[in-house]
Amino acid sequence: MLAVAALLERRPALLAVRRALPRSTGLRLVTARSPNHLAQLLANQLIDVIVLGAEPARGHALDGLRHDFPHVPLVLYAPFRSDDADLLLRARRERVAAVAVEGVDDPVFAEIVLRNSQTARRLADLIPLAALLDLTDPLQVEAWQLIVRHAPQGLDTAGLARRLKVRRETLSRHFAAGGAPSLKRAIDAVRVLAAGDLLGNPGYRVEDVARLLGFSSLSLLHRTSRRIFGLPARQAVALDLPRLIAALRGERSEARWR
Repeated sequence: MLAVAALLERRPALLAVRRALPRSTGLRLVTARSPNHLAQLLANQLIDVIVLGAEPARGHALDGLRHDFPHVPLVLYAPFRSDDADLLLRARRERVAAVAVEGVDDPVFAEIVLRNSQTARRLADLIPLAALLDLTDPLQVEAWQLIVRHAPQGLDTAGLARRLKVRRETLSRHFAAGGAPSLKRAIDAVRVLAAGDLLGNPGYRVEDVARLLGFSSLSLLHRTSRRIFGLPARQAVALDLPRLIAALRGERSEARWR
């Protein structure tokens, strides 16, 4: 379930966000009491979107978040007034993902959050690669979609097989058929790419990212990235499409890529 962290100064706003994000939306709301508490939440769990109220945004919270976590999508949520024009212009300059008006956008707030989440960005980038990876069978395509969506949250081959209601061995053979990558390689590659995205945030250390993505150690993240991409995770995320596809297929040459 995708986690949304909210830092809101007004209790009515928090209650409205809670109503707008029931568990049925696939979103889990965690609330921060202060900018420092929000930083702690970001350090200790995988946050897909940050929801920020107007008062924290007017203070130092917006600047701090854009400096330390520029790749974590941020949604402003408040009952904006005409005198908030400067704040909205600043939000645009700071590349805020979306602005939602309290009391107006509440019925579609969950859709706004989902559309602007890190998961939505990853889906848009990676789902279209299925055909290039020879993942054309319906089971292969469904498995790839689940991998892209859930691998960074700790999905493994056994968990994927349970979701698809097939035996793990059957799924592994079927997924890799026709020249497609192995199931484990696909899962590990998506986790490494997610790590690379997170490492674009100065507020994360490499050891923080390894822990958040469920790698048992920092060295395992390094080894996994080297095994698949021949590069550190921070660099793997910037690969061009031909090299990304080659790495996912296991066609990479160690000597050529280093």
